[in-house]
Amino acid sequence: MITARDKILHVASKLGLTSLKDMQGSTGAVYDADTDFSGQIFSSATRHVFPGVTNVTENQFEVNEALLVETIGFYGRTGGGNNFNLQQVYGSNQVIVFDLIIGNKRVMKDTPVFLAGSPYVFANTANITSVDGESQFQSFAPRHQVFMEGAGILIPPQVQWYVEYRMFDLVTGAVTTLTENPVGCYLFGTKVLLNFNTSI
Repeated sequence: MITARDKILHVASKLGLTSLKDMQGSTGAVYDADTDFSGQIFSSATRHVFPGVTNVTENQFEVNEALLVETIGFYGRTGGGNNFNLQQVYGSNQVIVFDLIIGNKRVMKDTPVFLAGSPYVFANTANITSVDGESQFQSFAPRHQVFMEGAGILIPPQVQWYVEYRMFDLVTGAVTTLTENPVGCYLFGTKVLLNFNTSI
């Protein structure tokens, strides 16, 4: 069985990154949202408010940083900037089809993820307010019903990457035009960082 460490070290070796073996790994995630409605996520992360919309300052990692993507997830953002699951924002008749581009290569192409279904991932908590005696959800932490596990794709250091996506209505087959509620995406997996204990 090939472990996450084996995959990371193999790619590092092919890229000539000899210091990667001296790094330590932990779980990590990057996220961003398509606030421009361009159909791309992460490519314009430099223009977004940190950390409300994104947790990256650019769509490439530093010299001694990499991410082995194990889960790819999507979520919806309301006009007010709150995060909700996609089914709640767009309805259950939608499907997202996405490509993951690393450098100039499409490493995942036309991959569908459906808005209906389970399980729920991320936090399921909400701020609850009472309006006219009825409890209402004010906002959700990022959660979704749209995700893919077991991707096993390494994003190496100093290579630009982004996600292209399209949303379709499963009933009519029409492309869903987004003009109000942006789609967000996060990539979660094993992240490696320079281990200063062995490098200094």
